[in-house]
Amino acid sequence: MVILVAAIPVLATIGYRTLRDTTTGRRIDAQNDPAKPRYEANVLPTPVVLLVEMGADNSLQGLTMLSLAPNDTGGAAIFIPPATMSQRADGTLDTLSNTFGTGDTAALEQATANLLGLSFDQVIVMSADQWQQFVAPVAPLTVNNPDRVVTIDAKGRTSTLFPAGAIQLQADQIVNYLQARNPNESDLAHLNRKQAVWSAWLAAIKASNAPSAVPGETTSGFGRYLRGLSKGNADLATLPVKAQTAPGASNETFVADPAAVSALIAQDVPLPTPANEGDRVRVRLLSGVGPIGSPNSVAVKIVSAGGEVTILGNADRFDYDTTQIIYYDDRFAAAAARLRDALGLGEVSKSPTPTDTEDVTVILGRDATGKYGGNGG
Repeated sequence: MVILVAAIPVLATIGYRTLRDTTTGRRIDAQNDPAKPRYEANVLPTPVVLLVEMGADNSLQGLTMLSLAPNDTGGAAIFIPPATMSQRADGTLDTLSNTFGTGDTAALEQATANLLGLSFDQVIVMSADQWQQFVAPVAPLTVNNPDRVVTIDAKGRTSTLFPAGAIQLQADQIVNYLQARNPNESDLAHLNRKQAVWSAWLAAIKASNAPSAVPGETTSGFGRYLRGLSKGNADLATLPVKAQTAPGASNETFVADPAAVSALIAQDVPLPTPANEGDRVRVRLLSGVGPIGSPNSVAVKIVSAGGEVTILGNADRFDYDTTQIIYYDDRFAAAAARLRDALGLGEVSKSPTPTDTEDVTVILGRDATGKYGGNGG
């Protein structure tokens, strides 16, 4: 008994050190220097918001996903037809506009997240008045209008609301232009005009280069995204969809092209978070040839294969010749193979040591430097 009591402090010290240096079976050595082996850090996901655009009658007029590049310099805007089919939280399929109904923003957020395969940091609801408020500092906008916008009166007479070509839009005209529809016009043609507004708007903010060009907060909300997108290259694109019905039909609906959507998201949101827990394979991305560099080009491949980079860092050494793709549970063997195919290189193996912090570890070797450049892309 005396010996056992005396051993308690020793066992406690050993236990503490073991817990400190072990992550569910994977023994690690703490390293705070990013230039040295074994350095690891949790990934900061790409900032992403969903912009819900409302009409004067509180109807859903548009959906736009906004993302920011590193250091809030550039990013992307993806325009989503509200008539696109997506899976709701309860598993049923319906259009995004029907899911929203008369104001169910939470249901709309989840359905859009399921469609894109990622989650949002925030949902921003924009009213007609808010559009005018945000555009006013740089108005009028010079917009290259791709199509003439017309209206038809009760007697069938056609009049032009906005001519095709270069036009100037005052702040109080923006909402009318964005929400105007030609007779029997497809949502996709309508989104072309929306893209023209965003292109002109971001260019005007960039040209102004004044803090007052964008009202509101500088580090959060819609103001942050407008400023960030205007500071660098902004990828403006319509979600890749295919029409299920005749263009402009009263029941016009679309279905997304899964492969094209996955490629677009991988390009514009290189470090996403999953729409639902377990939707994406958690990937620990390490450099085995030197300190980890920018991971974007490799991350794009990982994301397109259904992965989510959760940890970045350096391997235990810097002399790996061949990229290693290691899984810890047989459930992720197929996922590891998909990652190898997406990367176009590497050896897949199973580790006998389990872990609960990632599903697959990718260690980049010298074979990856020629294809992706640097130490991680």
